Amino acid sequence: MISRPLATALALIFGTGLASAQSGPQLLTVFPPGGKAGETVEVTLAGVGFDGEEQLLFSQKGFKAESAGAGTKLDPKAKQPGMKGQPAASVKFKVTVPKDAPAGVHDLRVVSKAGLSNPRAFVVSNYIEANETEPNNDVGQAQKIALNSTVNGIITAPTDVDYVIFPAKAGQSIVVYCLTTSIDSRLSADIMVSTLDGKPLAVGRGYRGGDAVLDFKAPADGEYLVRTAQFAYTTGGTDHFYRLTVSTNPWIDAVFPPTSSLPKGQTQWKSTGRNLTGNTTPTGTPATGDQTDKFLTQRVIPPSAGMIDGVDWFRNPEGNPLLVSRGPVVLDNEDNDTATKAQAVTIPCDVAGRVEKKNDRDWYSFEAKKGDVWTLELFAERIGSQFDGYLLLTDDKGKVISEVDDGPDTLSPNQFYTKSDDPARYRFAVPADGTYRVLVASREASIQFGMRDQYVLRIAKENPDFRIAIMPDTPHLPDASTLPKGGSLLLSVFVFRFDGFNDAIELTAANLPAGVTCPPQAIGAGQTRGSLVLTCADTAKDWEGFVTITATAGNLKRTARPFTVTWAIPGTQLNQPPPNVPMLTRMDRGEGLALAVRGEAPFTLTIAEKEVKTKAGGKIELNLKATRGKDFKDGIQVISAVPNFGPRQQGNNPVPPIATIAADKSEAKVSVDVQPNTPPGTYTLVLAGRKATPPPKGGNAPGRLTPNFPATPVTIIVEGNPKKK
Repeated sequence: MISRPLATALALIFGTGLASAQSGPQLLTVFPPGGKAGETVEVTLAGVGFDGEEQLLFSQKGFKAESAGAGTKLDPKAKQPGMKGQPAASVKFKVTVPKDAPAGVHDLRVVSKAGLSNPRAFVVSNYIEANETEPNNDVGQAQKIALNSTVNGIITAPTDVDYVIFPAKAGQSIVVYCLTTSIDSRLSADIMVSTLDGKPLAVGRGYRGGDAVLDFKAPADGEYLVRTAQFAYTTGGTDHFYRLTVSTNPWIDAVFPPTSSLPKGQTQWKSTGRNLTGNTTPTGTPATGDQTDKFLTQRVIPPSAGMIDGVDWFRNPEGNPLLVSRGPVVLDNEDNDTATKAQAVTIPCDVAGRVEKKNDRDWYSFEAKKGDVWTLELFAERIGSQFDGYLLLTDDKGKVISEVDDGPDTLSPNQFYTKSDDPARYRFAVPADGTYRVLVASREASIQFGMRDQYVLRIAKENPDFRIAIMPDTPHLPDASTLPKGGSLLLSVFVFRFDGFNDAIELTAANLPAGVTCPPQAIGAGQTRGSLVLTCADTAKDWEGFVTITATAGNLKRTARPFTVTWAIPGTQLNQPPPNVPMLTRMDRGEGLALAVRGEAPFTLTIAEKEVKTKAGGKIELNLKATRGKDFKDGIQVISAVPNFGPRQQGNNPVPPIATIAADKSEAKVSVDVQPNTPPGTYTLVLAGRKATPPPKGGNAPGRLTPNFPATPVTIIVEGNPKKK
């Protein structure tokens, strides 16, 4: 039986009706969003596209999931108040959490006959677990819990308020935290602890995203209340779930220095936080070994941090990740507030500092030789800090060379929005031998300071390199990688290029199941956006798991980091072009790109040509053949799925078609324009087909976003024009 708050939440899901671009299901919520190690918990998963034969795929090995039956399902023919898009449903599973499962946040996905879903967070804890019980909206209805317990709940409406009550002894130090953003929730939690007569003792909100943390010392033996609500009572619903924990254990706010290496002579990291006694060194050690091209963490990692190499102490959302050091680590001496007291450092180095007091600012000086080229980069927001900093570079006389603030660039306007509050990496070509100074400061230091406001200033030699991210091609909806038998799958690839790296990049795949291949593909020189196509034989078997996508350029080999859009913009309609706004996107947890082989392609496109040579501004002539499945009778609209080839997309409008294969035809000649500014080099052209029948108008017709099915990629060699004499 579904609990009252969960039933209400499911009703709200049915009112949102988002759609998926691939054939697989879409997972909206998981409740409860976690369980205790070694125990079995009944979990209800709600979404769209469920078909009755669901399985679960976890990012961590050892989980067992047994179907516990269907939850709630709507009649597609029945009218639902405010319903938009496809009806939703829920399924239940009994999930057994392994005894040795590491505490922290993992990913859970649904696998159905139709394919794979987007991920949702599932937390493993060592606390007593409980679900909220309604009514709990007033002090007299507060749910009784013990210390060191976690309550899973949902703020189902803007004015919904949940109360719990717990016992404590006089002088007992207690930490209360509410996880929301850390577990894919949209709730901006506002929590308060009070006495039974209503006297507030502590409040917490805005700790990191929507997460909230507070601590207090019990003034007397007795019972205390925790009140949980949405900040300012502005929103509520299915996506406003939370995990509220009342704990007597320590909570670490920050680990310093936030680097994977320690400065010379220092033997341990130091922690600041709540309920800390005695040794403040974090338990365990950060990951060791080769940390290049890795971000070893279970945190919510946005696209802005997609190129960071990092490790983590924690599997819970406390503390902070550590930046992988690239040079000797130097600590801020905390006596460098003016240019005349600038702290001298020897470069290259990673300088770890923090805004430990109001209006704190840190000056550093270094010696440099004429003709040398150094890069200056500040890491703060991208390693979990609250510090919004900027850099000011001057010569020894105080003449300003450059002021560097928020990075202006982003690799995508929506699905992979990489803009950060950290300053852009600055290239410093040294004009003359001498001493140079750099200021690290924040314009908010008068109101924002403390141990969590830490940073790493990296001064390093130029090192041309790149990092790569991969995600479902859908730009504005939560989606997943479902590969149909006899067909292909198109993925979006994003490239971080830095320190002048401009080479072409080759893409390959490993750990692929039998029958799945990755044709030779490349991202052209200087390109920051590309595509990857995986193909599947019609004889392949159903499969789900994780595959590794690798990018190679010369002697550089980098592993792609998978990302997924977490939530669509509210009100997104079926077949609506992507809004030109940033999506909420995060890095997936697991061993690589999650992939499922399911279903059959309605049609396949093949291109006779494997390699074509052309010039910038020219045309590519291709012979395209369509093979339809027995149940597909429509025409096929053909588009170019990669930049530089074909017509440009205008604003938020769909990509214009370059050809249409009529319903009674199976072949077409396709002419593809090459943009005049395309640099010479090797590229991959991907053509994709979609059903030519116009999609239903509006968002109230059941169905799904019209999927694209890519053809086998073609290698394009853009030749340089002869040099003018």
